[in-house]
Amino acid sequence: MSTAVFEHSYYIGNYMSGILYGVDMVMYFMTLRELVHRRKQKKSWQFFFWYSTILFVLLTIDISINAVWGENMWITNRDKPGGVPVFIGTQLSDWYQAWGSSAAVALVFMSDALLIYRLFVIYNSNFLVIIIPCLTYIVGLVFATLELVASFKPGGFFFGKKSVNFGIPYYALTISLNIIVTSLICIRLLSLSRVIRQTMGEAHAKTYTSVAAIMVESAAPYSLFGIAFLIPYARGSLVSITFGQVWAKVTCLAPSLIILRVVSEKAWTKETFGQTGTGVGFSSFSVRQQTTTTPEMMNSLNSTTVAGSYAAESKKGNSAASLPMSVGKASV
Repeated sequence: MSTAVFEHSYYIGNYMSGILYGVDMVMYFMTLRELVHRRKQKKSWQFFFWYSTILFVLLTIDISINAVWGENMWITNRDKPGGVPVFIGTQLSDWYQAWGSSAAVALVFMSDALLIYRLFVIYNSNFLVIIIPCLTYIVGLVFATLELVASFKPGGFFFGKKSVNFGIPYYALTISLNIIVTSLICIRLLSLSRVIRQTMGEAHAKTYTSVAAIMVESAAPYSLFGIAFLIPYARGSLVSITFGQVWAKVTCLAPSLIILRVVSEKAWTKETFGQTGTGVGFSSFSVRQQTTTTPEMMNSLNSTTVAGSYAAESKKGNSAASLPMSVGKASV
């Protein structure tokens, strides 16, 4: 049996994973720098530290195991009887491969949990909006567990019939969850963009409603790569290995970008430093007041000042004019 497609897909996926791992590493240490700088300002820095660290450790486990398995396939066992094809057919369900796949699944569900929480925050702590995402999350977790068991029991195979029967519902549910949450967050931010511009001014509004900000807040790349993986996987194509490896790395990159925005005071949070009139505010990892003066505000302020001065002058004039009359009346 030819394993050319599998090997090409695995090689390309590993190569792309290495690049994305470097990006993830940079994001992780940038987050740590922000956390160290602000650690005395808020207790929640501990959550961001441990969440980011666990994500990075899981990603390291995943990429390390894929690298070791590739080394064993192409170098260590290349000259053994049967060569690479036999190794692929017999070693796909190795115990350490199960570790790598379990780490990837944990990455997915940690990322999804953060996305659901961000949806909750952006919709002003509305529990109704997260009911369907939470139910989808729980059902997806069940199918993910069944898929892992079917893939890594003796004689199991990731693309085997039993694994795919559980895998397709799992990935479909997870990616559907990503699409739903991404769409809801995008709709919310776009609907608030006009109010934000009027309240904070155009310059500050770009921080929260620009295309890049919406892409990061909604984790749009996470959903897009998930769709790119699901289509070939559902069709049984080994090309999905490439997209699957890239998607696994984006599951770490997407929440890392969100956390970096939060700790850099550029993301939406429950704590606000300025109200937009919608009940939703902007982040203040260390709560601080920022004042933005727009031309419209200056015009309004000037008009109020002029009107106030005119009223004061009129009052003085009226008082001066009434004084002689009062004196005249008193003398009479």
